[in-house]
Amino acid sequence: MATATFPFVFLRRGFREYLAYGNAVHEQGGGRRTLQKLHAAGELVVRGTLLFPNPGGAWRDFESFWNARFGGFEPFLYRPQNPGAAQMDDAPAVESATQKDFAATRRYVDAATLVVRKNGAVQTLGVHYSVVNETGAAYVLGTSAKCVVRFGTAPGLGATVALAYEFLHMVRFEGDDLPSEQELEAGGLGAAAVADRTVAIQLRETGPGFSYAAVPNAS
Repeated sequence: MATATFPFVFLRRGFREYLAYGNAVHEQGGGRRTLQKLHAAGELVVRGTLLFPNPGGAWRDFESFWNARFGGFEPFLYRPQNPGAAQMDDAPAVESATQKDFAATRRYVDAATLVVRKNGAVQTLGVHYSVVNETGAAYVLGTSAKCVVRFGTAPGLGATVALAYEFLHMVRFEGDDLPSEQELEAGGLGAAAVADRTVAIQLRETGPGFSYAAVPNAS
């Protein structure tokens, strides 16, 4: 079963989307200290305001999305909304003459956006390659650990392979209650037709580097 994807669009004003790194302070003696980032990839943090009506759905849709996760911090997929932040370009190494499988660096790959090139030439899905998961079964966004491009014919040593795609992050709501300062103007139409309603929310990735097929080494 595919994981739900956050469909709503944030207002650009006051919107923040950034990586929060875990740090460790090391005493070096003589009053000197060094700061180490514990992960090469930090947790994605998103802070912003949703305005309803919203391109992703009505207020009622957001309430349903929230209520389905209330009390359990259930995770869901989020596509970064900063321009270009959801795009990835991989150049996996061809390690043997018989190698057919090439895994994407990111875990939550939107396969519909995947563009595969061999020696610079665009390859055709179903003709030159297929998309599978880490076990060779069907790739499912949100549940598969890896997105693997499997060529019908091995590219061969000396060939170049390039993967371009958009990816998502597995996130959760920070906090388990809707903020009390949400603003609304129902215009006498009742809750089912609320317009100009805003709510400030925060999202956080479920763990550092979780959007990677393999968690990066500490740096």
